[in-house]
Amino acid sequence: MGRLPPLIWLLALLLLLPTPLGRALIDVIGGVALVLLTLPVILGGVGWIGWKVLQSRMQVCSNCGSASLQATPVCAVCGSSFSTADASSVANSKVEVDSTPASSVTIDVTAEDVEN
Repeated sequence: MGRLPPLIWLLALLLLLPTPLGRALIDVIGGVALVLLTLPVILGGVGWIGWKVLQSRMQVCSNCGSASLQATPVCAVCGSSFSTADASSVANSKVEVDSTPASSVTIDVTAEDVEN
């Protein structure tokens, strides 16, 4: 087996001996490990916030259902113009559509025996 280089022995002694330099080296190693462990969590949070901001800037075409950024006045898929109605009237119309009784929109299904 080969011998260990003197630099490794020096680092081991600095870590094992309670000297100020050894403590500083342990603190630096601990700080780097903490950053490496928290970096994925921070990047995930920034990505989630970015996704929510992007979703808030999207608008859905009422004619074809495709989504595009709010900067375009016309749908890129079907060519219809986006409605300029404010969000409160859109929310009120959605409530009216959702308030229809379920009995008027359900389909009655009856079972029949089929002979082979």
